[in-house]
Amino acid sequence: MKTATFDLDIISPCFCGGAQPKKTAEIRAPSIRGQLRWWFRTLGGFKSLAPRPVSKQEAIIFGSTAGDNGRAGKLTVRVRTNQTVSGVRDSQELEYPMFSGPAYLTFPIQSREKDGHKSQYNGRGVVISGSFQLCVTWRGSLSLWHDIHALIGVFVHIGSLGYRGRRAMGGLAFNGQPPVNLPNALSHFSSPNAILIKKLDAKSSQDAINVLGSWLKSCRSHGRSGQNDLEKQGPYFRFAENDHDIGYQTPSARNASAFRPALGLPIIQRIRNATNNWDWNWNRGEKKGIGRFASPVILRPYRDEQNQWHALVIFVDAHQWPTGKEVYVNGQPRKVSLELYEAMKHDSRLGNFL
Repeated sequence: MKTATFDLDIISPCFCGGAQPKKTAEIRAPSIRGQLRWWFRTLGGFKSLAPRPVSKQEAIIFGSTAGDNGRAGKLTVRVRTNQTVSGVRDSQELEYPMFSGPAYLTFPIQSREKDGHKSQYNGRGVVISGSFQLCVTWRGSLSLWHDIHALIGVFVHIGSLGYRGRRAMGGLAFNGQPPVNLPNALSHFSSPNAILIKKLDAKSSQDAINVLGSWLKSCRSHGRSGQNDLEKQGPYFRFAENDHDIGYQTPSARNASAFRPALGLPIIQRIRNATNNWDWNWNRGEKKGIGRFASPVILRPYRDEQNQWHALVIFVDAHQWPTGKEVYVNGQPRKVSLELYEAMKHDSRLGNFL
């Protein structure tokens, strides 16, 4: 048996709720365990266990309930909370003003206002800052101990915790010198190229959130079809115009493929006196439940070993939109193109990180 304790800092607001997420924030071991499992699958399992299927590797490490007999996992994680600042906050109370980049990242947490007063409060429990200890116990083969360190390293370096974790919230960093750097950690996995990491310059955690929010907004948020000449000059306007026109069912978009679904579903598009719901979980025209598709674009503030800040944009190609999968706009099928996703990957504003 091997054990290790990692001191971690929370570097962006962490909406890590438990049983009552709108009232209390708590850092929970099961949430961390789920994140470790997700990164393990995404990166194709450990190179040292190949060619064993990832599902079988996963059962060894995390346990399994498949079949008649369950199997306990060899990896145990526990959390010891140190000093944290927490409470209930909405986006505005975190000083993310309406229409700003950070507000774009946290729009579900924005409270609705009417006549200068909050008509609906959307605050959630949040750990605003602080640190905690992640305690890891490994009861498996000692030959995998360095792999387990690598998995923890990937999670802390580029993973996150809590609600809006893909949108720059819940970022973590090692307190002090990391036990393993990110390139070394990724080298332990069979598919390190399943992700592409780009960066924008940043001066602090808050600046990284500002930069990331503004960048994503510039890629996705645009006005109505043919509305603004300044918007038309940007490289992303045509994608937004195309998807806007699909919702309006304009003749020019009758056979056009959609772009923005590849960045995540569900999408709700409000037009005039109606609402379009973009889903993908339909069967023969009969709705079986609202389809969800998690964005393959992850935004993450990052503090490196020299205490320098970066704003990371992580493209998870392993979870990009499936080839041939259609989206449904109010029940009507549309093809989905990855052209917008690829354009974001090649955005000239993004620099290489690794």
